[in-house]
Amino acid sequence: MAKEEEDDKLPDQDAAKEFYAKYEPKEILGRGISSTVRRCIEKETGKAFAAKIIDLSNDNGEGISAKEATRQEVAILRHVAGHAYIIELQDVFESPTFIFLVFELCKNGELFDYLTSVVTLSEKKTRYIMKQVLEGVAHIHARNIVHRDLKPENILLDDNLNVKITDFGFAKKLAEGELVHELCGTPGYLAPETLKCSMFEDAPGYSYEVDVWACGVIMYTLLVGCPPFWHRKQMIMLRNIMEGKYSFSSPEWADISEEPKDLIRRLLVVDPKQRISIDDALRHPFFQTMKLHHRQFQARQKFQWAILVVRAVIRLQRLKFTPEPLSLNTARTDPYRVKLLRKIVDGCAFRVYGHWVKKGEGQNRAALFENIPKTELKHIYVTNLSR
Repeated sequence: MAKEEEDDKLPDQDAAKEFYAKYEPKEILGRGISSTVRRCIEKETGKAFAAKIIDLSNDNGEGISAKEATRQEVAILRHVAGHAYIIELQDVFESPTFIFLVFELCKNGELFDYLTSVVTLSEKKTRYIMKQVLEGVAHIHARNIVHRDLKPENILLDDNLNVKITDFGFAKKLAEGELVHELCGTPGYLAPETLKCSMFEDAPGYSYEVDVWACGVIMYTLLVGCPPFWHRKQMIMLRNIMEGKYSFSSPEWADISEEPKDLIRRLLVVDPKQRISIDDALRHPFFQTMKLHHRQFQARQKFQWAILVVRAVIRLQRLKFTPEPLSLNTARTDPYRVKLLRKIVDGCAFRVYGHWVKKGEGQNRAALFENIPKTELKHIYVTNLSR
């Protein structure tokens, strides 16, 4: 049998009779090192779900077993269940060689994929997504859980582009006042206090604040399409994280207002004791909508105000279609500084690499993550239910 056919072969029907009695597995949505994610249909209702099938046969026995790690993740998922922005675990089936986790199906896939397709998000869309992420994290923390691996790949989007936080493999329940010291997570999203635990024996440890830092990294990335601390040399990237060294100096930030920048500054504070809390972040002006005050109707003032609004709209419309002055010298030496050309450069880079790219010196943009053809990414990164 060909290798591809072997990969697509379902586990033995006798391995989990209950699962197969209730669900009908369909096409593969994604694969991990020891797991496969398939779309499945609940036979009784016809509703679609995502089934993560974890293979326990390759467990090498080093450290915590895959079965025990999965059981811990299931326990945490059930502990934080019931929130609109947390992935819903529908069913669990366990056999000696496989564990079946049935989740709600998020048809729009990862936030990572969505960002890849649109390059950057507007302030309005960033506000919409980050408010949900922060509310989801607030719920997780209220249940005494620290996630420890928040990133766009672990945030799914449902049919209405609502957030679903997933992948609680590194999550941990904390006792009151407890600090942890394990180094885990994804390098570009690690908080400084997490890195200190791997560098210094007398490091104090870390707590819920690491998730706040990760939210800052995510928000920065949504707005400009590249993370704040990334560098080709990982040691330089880690040093930038330790020093909180990032900037808003790139051309992409020229069109972004001060409020989201201010919130990012408060989220990406090196000292966790000085870092903004989740609740205070949700109260930040960036998330506040304009409130309308009811006043006595005054016809003359309303008419004058309407005229001013019409004039302003006409001017804005004209401004929108007025091309940015462009000199031949600027186009030759620094094209990425011009917004119109910048969008063309970004679009071409995405079509070539099929993933995020980061600006280098001048107008060059270097590959950010693995160089996998876009056609392969489409099949690999459908959902982050698979590790």
